Amino acid sequence: MGRGVEVESRAVAELSPAERALWAQFRAANPALYSPYFDLRYIEAAARVAPGAAVAVIRRHREVAAFLPFQRRGGLLQPLAAPLTDYHGLIAPAGAEIDLRQVVEQLGARRFRFNGLMDGAADRGEGAVSRPAMIADLSEGYDAYLEGRKAAGQWSAVRDKQRCLRQLTKAHGPARLTWSRDPEVLRTLMDGKRDQMRRTGQHDVFSTPWTRELLEALLAIEAPDFGLRVALLEVEGRQIAAEVGLLSGETYHFWFPIYDRDFARFSPGALLSFETLKALAEQGVRHADFGPGAESYKKLFADPGPEVLEGDIHVDPLIAQIRRLVQETSAVHPPIGRRLASVYERIERRLDRIAACEPTLEGQIGAVGRSLGALGLRHRKLTLSLGAGLSLAGAGLLLTE
Repeated sequence: MGRGVEVESRAVAELSPAERALWAQFRAANPALYSPYFDLRYIEAAARVAPGAAVAVIRRHREVAAFLPFQRRGGLLQPLAAPLTDYHGLIAPAGAEIDLRQVVEQLGARRFRFNGLMDGAADRGEGAVSRPAMIADLSEGYDAYLEGRKAAGQWSAVRDKQRCLRQLTKAHGPARLTWSRDPEVLRTLMDGKRDQMRRTGQHDVFSTPWTRELLEALLAIEAPDFGLRVALLEVEGRQIAAEVGLLSGETYHFWFPIYDRDFARFSPGALLSFETLKALAEQGVRHADFGPGAESYKKLFADPGPEVLEGDIHVDPLIAQIRRLVQETSAVHPPIGRRLASVYERIERRLDRIAACEPTLEGQIGAVGRSLGALGLRHRKLTLSLGAGLSLAGAGLLLTE
């Protein structure tokens, strides 16, 4: 980042009109900032509800060079509105290299955790993992998009979903895509997602009020080019799949899906995604983003796009000591070391998610207890390892005050 650089922590609402205009200018000129998560309207909505919300205004020789929205959990910095925010990073001109380690130090933090960082920082941190954003290209229309799936080797899977649609229609009548702006529909979807997270042993990100408030606030924004969209797939007047998405300009981000398990054999979630893509193409959306990570189900719909990073930057010697211990154990006892490293990484991610959702120490401790209980039931053989890992990880990762 160099000399002559200053970092100031500000409330998002305190950004001046000139700074807001500069934000828009940076975003418009930088293709990496295409996602709705970089839209200032999303940042403003998140900052109103997310505890510890702020934005780093980064100046070089007194001129604003970049912005970095974040939320603070004691000595830990996270993306603003984590764990809901899938992409984040510096709002800066393309090619600008900002040393995030210096930003972390000037903000008085010990660690900055990222899981969808758009590359462009001078310091990636240690062991950052690169994953592609998965993008569906709708710029030439839906028929051309389907041809693209054929070229990507996905045509057999696409035809399988088309058969599912025919079977669903034969058994229950035509499927219909609708869009809803009803807050009750959104709440029902969030309740369904909560049931799914509890059933699969994940931390319930909607157990804390601010995460639900964010989605409701985004739904309330009435703008043709921005805001929350709720897509529903219905047959016989019954909703069999639903998904929350986020729109900004010509980009749509698929966010939270649920489906009726009674209709699982028809792949209702996939059918909804295809119907949504078709509708988006008709509405002029050029790109639909399925989030980072090239999982097999995403490859059905999308192709790898820009690379994003998962990892952290830390300036805390305790965290360095914990990780050094894991590495040394791996060198001396590879099988034990690999198991310990796997457990540690799993706990680290879970604790980061808990810290993001639960800003108070009391809330974090309660969530950790529930989380360990769920993990213990699902993986009884890992119980002792998880307990030992939590003793290590919790000291440096969760109790950040």
